[in-house]
Amino acid sequence: MANKRILKKQIRYACGDLAAETIMAAHIEPAMSHEKMSKIVNDIAALQTEALQRTSFSFDRTYKDFESKHAYRKARGVYNRKAFNSLKKEFGNAVAIIVKAMNEALPEERKKANVKSLNK
Repeated sequence: MANKRILKKQIRYACGDLAAETIMAAHIEPAMSHEKMSKIVNDIAALQTEALQRTSFSFDRTYKDFESKHAYRKARGVYNRKAFNSLKKEFGNAVAIIVKAMNEALPEERKKANVKSLNK
């Protein structure tokens, strides 16, 4: 993680792209349920809010709690990596659930047409 500002931008971009794809699909495919698509967009907004809140974590110890500044930096790095990896894993799982919901909202004839075009 380079810094929190870049991480927050990436979260906003990913959620914005998901929401844009959802809205575009709802307008392109008239047979899609607009209620389902609205729920998906709301889920994306909730995911973004939660993920942005989780990026602000801090190490609860100071360098005086350790025998050296090196030990403090090492422990803080381990803590930050663990927190970032947890955020990344949970964000990825939530995105996978949203994408699955987006696919389930597609009408059956569109799903068959998509599969057929992939098999060419």
